[in-house]
Amino acid sequence: LVKIHSAAINPVDYKIPRMLGGKVVGFDFCGIVEQVGAGESSLSLKKGDLVFGGCSGSLGEYAIAKTTTIAKVPSSKSESEPWKPSELASLHVAYQSALQCLQKGNIINGDGSLIKNISDNDDKSVLVIGASGGCGIAGIQLCRAVGVKRIIAICSGKNAQLVKDMGATEVVDYTNEEQLEQFFQNNAGVIDCVYDAATNSGGGEDYWDKSIPLLKKNGEGKFTALNGPPSKWIRRLSGREGENESLLMMNSNTADLELIFRLMDKIKAKPLVNVMPFTEDGFHEAFKLLKSRRVKGKIALDII
Repeated sequence: LVKIHSAAINPVDYKIPRMLGGKVVGFDFCGIVEQVGAGESSLSLKKGDLVFGGCSGSLGEYAIAKTTTIAKVPSSKSESEPWKPSELASLHVAYQSALQCLQKGNIINGDGSLIKNISDNDDKSVLVIGASGGCGIAGIQLCRAVGVKRIIAICSGKNAQLVKDMGATEVVDYTNEEQLEQFFQNNAGVIDCVYDAATNSGGGEDYWDKSIPLLKKNGEGKFTALNGPPSKWIRRLSGREGENESLLMMNSNTADLELIFRLMDKIKAKPLVNVMPFTEDGFHEAFKLLKSRRVKGKIALDII
């Protein structure tokens, strides 16, 4: 049993049918352990521990969480700028999704180190599509944390400086059609990993097929995505995905949460969070902003 201090929201919170998601929305949280169930002592959790991670129904004062989907907040190297509950709450879905995509993309090892290329060098290149949203920023920051040399961000020009501040080394403005097409033409066969956080996000975006030619040949380049058209989901669920293409079904787990915290803390980075009050107006404003698809970073509601 956890007393929720802050809960972050994601598009899945309004897209998933209520019969599947339950009466209370929300999957991301940070809070204090109130009670540990019998047989749930594998994490050595005790009452009063500050934890973060995932549960069902995080937008409430209390929630039940499995010990396998949460992590105890460790001590930080940035003691002068301690982590806020809203920042910790923002790590679960967005940052685990980004981490697992980058692991599937042969960028990050399970221990948090950079995976070397076949040519035995570490000059990795990653393209992040949808770079100014919560999942996109997560991908940029994690790439920076492991030392990716070339981090290309696709976002609107007005968010160019934001993603550069997060760690992007190059920015492509998707609102400039000529610039976008020139990028795809000039970078064929040179990208190690495409991390697509934009396709099928609600505005008709589809970067999937046009991104495949960017990948390095001989199986070295990987395409990973958070979403895709129905045809891609059918192939994913039937085990018939294209070679070097991967549609993520996130696996929530303690080890990844601990790794994410270490990587972020190493570069003294934190999620970019829009914090709303836990009121009726704050709730509606948070989801209005989320549904606008124009939010920069994450949205969280502070409950305490």
